[in-house]
Amino acid sequence: MARIKTSVWLPRVLFESALITVSILLALGLDEWREDRQDQETVELAMANFLSEIRRNKARVEDAAPFNSGLHNVLQRRHAEGDVGSVNEFISVVDSYTSIVLQSTAWETALATGSVAKMDYDLVSALSLTYGLQSRYLQASRPGVLDLTNPQLLTEDYLEVVIYNAIRHLREITAMESELAIVYEEAERVILDAWMDMNEATLDDAVAWASAPSPN
Repeated sequence: MARIKTSVWLPRVLFESALITVSILLALGLDEWREDRQDQETVELAMANFLSEIRRNKARVEDAAPFNSGLHNVLQRRHAEGDVGSVNEFISVVDSYTSIVLQSTAWETALATGSVAKMDYDLVSALSLTYGLQSRYLQASRPGVLDLTNPQLLTEDYLEVVIYNAIRHLREITAMESELAIVYEEAERVILDAWMDMNEATLDDAVAWASAPSPN
């Protein structure tokens, strides 16, 4: 009798257990899919912000770099010709120089929200290089502008030293601006490649995505 009862309820128990197991696995799989989808949407939003910000910064660098390079060349030539003989003449040359304002909001936001941790290694590496160079540029350019026209140094006695330091500073800054333009271009390419890999998309799809209005 016991064997007969067992043969009746055991298949049903096994079936129900299997059904429960499958339901749990499906629920876990659905949760994982939703989480992966949310992560991808977060990463894509961050990538769009990066692309928009990098393009704005690149445009600012490309707009100002030729002027700063020309200023360096003018100061160097006039100094070589002995045409900067007074403090006023020096100020008239360098007073038009202004450092470029560059943004890093997208990078700071991605770090604060943890979006960077969900990105491809090559993408993170390119972004880290880009914003690292940008940070070094800002650190070098801002105090340098103040040093060029420091009233304590702008005397006839120290004019040669000031001119020498100004030429060196402008040479370093313009070199970094040229490097920034190249790094921005490469960062754009890496972002588009990463987006194509995530979405299994074509270059035309990536261009269309990159041309869409910024989420910000």
